Amino acid sequence: MTDIHESAARLEEHIIDMRRRLHRHPELGCEETETTAFIVSELREIGIPVITFDDITGCIAVIEGGKPGKTVMLRADIDALPITEQTGLPFASETPGVMHACGHDCHTAMLLGAARVLWEMREELRGTVKLIFQMGEEIGRKSEEYVTRGALKGVDAIFGMHVWPSMPIGTFNFEDGERMACSDRFTIQIHGCAAHGSAPHLGHDAILAAAAAVMALQSIPSRQNNPLDSLVVTVGMMNGGTKQNILADHVELVGTVRAFNRDFRNSMPERIRTVVQNTVQAYGCTADCDYYFGPSPLINDDPDLVRIARHAAARVLGEEAYRSSQKVTGAEDFSVYMEHIPGVYGYLGIRNPEKGIDCGNHHPCFLVDEDVLVKGAEIYVRFALDYLTETSGEG
Repeated sequence: MTDIHESAARLEEHIIDMRRRLHRHPELGCEETETTAFIVSELREIGIPVITFDDITGCIAVIEGGKPGKTVMLRADIDALPITEQTGLPFASETPGVMHACGHDCHTAMLLGAARVLWEMREELRGTVKLIFQMGEEIGRKSEEYVTRGALKGVDAIFGMHVWPSMPIGTFNFEDGERMACSDRFTIQIHGCAAHGSAPHLGHDAILAAAAAVMALQSIPSRQNNPLDSLVVTVGMMNGGTKQNILADHVELVGTVRAFNRDFRNSMPERIRTVVQNTVQAYGCTADCDYYFGPSPLINDDPDLVRIARHAAARVLGEEAYRSSQKVTGAEDFSVYMEHIPGVYGYLGIRNPEKGIDCGNHHPCFLVDEDVLVKGAEIYVRFALDYLTETSGEG
């Protein structure tokens, strides 16, 4: 029987080296050509079969076990962010304006480390492990590109985790229920009638109507939504007008919706349309509303998978390392996979103020305590092994 801890420990330096190489050469979502080539090279060097795609980046590795059983997928995201790094690290980004400021380089390195351990112990596996290295997580719903290409065919469950700067190094969180919100986008076009500012009665002011619409939209979370359910409606852009003394005949509003309740989220397009159109009508204007459904809410609703994940992490970090964590209104397109198959998602603590590691995700000074990387690799391995063993009936 393979000693997973010992096998992972032998790879610690290599995992850190891979992370640093990835950190030095970040690529934006859907442009991760060199990143994908690096991942494929690492996997094929081990001997693991790899599936690539002609029209998208990212890849899938397949490790068939020596015994029959189910199929579990482990996921890492591979894209970086349009941020100029300010960490001063010796392996800081060499790509101007692009940085791994969310830890996806860590996820990729951890899963590549896990791949080596799983390949070494493949004859012991009761089933198949698939590894998916996913492009474009920061863009939203790019995980769907893999779903449409059959990546989940035959997969019984999927596991993912994220390095988390709000949790101390050496802690973890896998928890039932709502974990991350949806991230939807809406665009509103308000149409008025231009007139000179000295004679406003001759026109219909689209800016005035837009201002009223922005305020009216807040009635949805405050008066239409159950106050026990989290909901955020934000208008982040207002574009309109041509001159200081001309009533605008057109204004564009662009915003986002963050919600956890799936049914209420699905009702948001009509709610926004009704509120906005009725509001701007009072100002003699009309409105068109478009709504884009981004990543859906991420909800851990399979208690067995949560239990297996928590147990796997506890075996690596200790039972006392578990931390309960509040849900967050950030989004994660891992939820797209969970629309199709059971899944579980959690967090791995990386904050270490003693080392100056205390910046949040998407910060130009975002740092990671690299001591966590080998632990993350081992958690990937243990989840896959525990899931396949338990579902084989021999656990």
